[in-house]
Amino acid sequence: MRRSQRTTIVRRLTTLATAAVCITALAACAEDAKGKTSSLTQADYEDGEGISATVLPQLAAPGDDVQASTDADFVVDATVQGAEAGRTVELQVAEGDEWRVKDSAETDADGRVSLTTGAAEEFRVIALGDKPVGINLSTAEAPAEIFVDEFDAQDPAAWATRDQGYAGVRMCSKASDDAAQWVDGVVRLSVLDDPDKGDCTYKKDKFAYRLNGHIGSTFNFTYGHAAARIKFQELRGQHGAFWLQGLGTVPVGDPMDTGAEIDVIEYFGDDHPDGGLTSFIYWHPTAKGKMAGGWLKKPEQYGDDWSKKFHVFSVEWTPEEYVFRIDGQVTNTITEGISGRPEFLVLSLLSSDYEIQHLQGDENLPQHMDVDWVKVWAPTEA
Repeated sequence: MRRSQRTTIVRRLTTLATAAVCITALAACAEDAKGKTSSLTQADYEDGEGISATVLPQLAAPGDDVQASTDADFVVDATVQGAEAGRTVELQVAEGDEWRVKDSAETDADGRVSLTTGAAEEFRVIALGDKPVGINLSTAEAPAEIFVDEFDAQDPAAWATRDQGYAGVRMCSKASDDAAQWVDGVVRLSVLDDPDKGDCTYKKDKFAYRLNGHIGSTFNFTYGHAAARIKFQELRGQHGAFWLQGLGTVPVGDPMDTGAEIDVIEYFGDDHPDGGLTSFIYWHPTAKGKMAGGWLKKPEQYGDDWSKKFHVFSVEWTPEEYVFRIDGQVTNTITEGISGRPEFLVLSLLSSDYEIQHLQGDENLPQHMDVDWVKVWAPTEA
């Protein structure tokens, strides 16, 4: 065998081995592609052929420290027609005459993938394969911002402590101004011992009465994207939440008329047996009420360190559905209980009676939930 033939065979075997590794570890191969220059030219694919994509707002910003909402990444929701799970899709940003891979991921069983990019105006999304398909996009296509609070300073006209206390499922706690503080670029919501009261009895056990951070916005909107960058409390015994409630009181009926409670995210602590994260919708077609949603399965696929890192939790609310995301990744879609009323924003860290026993001692108070920013964008254009 000639040396040239042996070299060719070795190269082919190496290529096959590399391909085999990528088949068994697609995510790792996609991660390795980031930062590389793409050799594809416009002639290698038809713009918009076999692929669709929508530029969403800046919904992704995991990290340890506070940061401006304008530094978050834009999210691109793409679907490759007829693609099976595992097809590699790249988001490539224009740099002069070159295209550089900014993000890469694999399609799910529906051919869908979420990608992120920074403030670069022009980019393209390419589904790789024997016949690449792609689409050219711009961050200028993202929805317009209609509300933002960076929590650099308290604005009494924007947020107020809610009038809730010693009632319903929170007989042992009440909302208090003392449990909501603007500090170091965040609004810090806390669960504190109530110094003006003694012990509360719940199911024959005694617990200290508590003060809860629980604030609602004066801003309201109908349809669009709402997001909050949050670092949650560590322990069980209370739950942090970002949610929406309908403006005004229409107690029973169609949610298009009555509104709904939209629980974008709730967190029940690091050691919760079900993973700790939930998204729910509550509405009242009758006095009994209905609900949809539930615990997020395998939350580690969307991130980690919920009490140590900030993550962006968002909902896309349309007349047809609610789409929930964590740092741009879709976690759940609910098509029931769609509100048609204006809704306002709520941030809270609540110690409900049914969970208060899980704190394992009042010496573990206070607990804190930090919110870096809250933002709302207009609906995505069809």
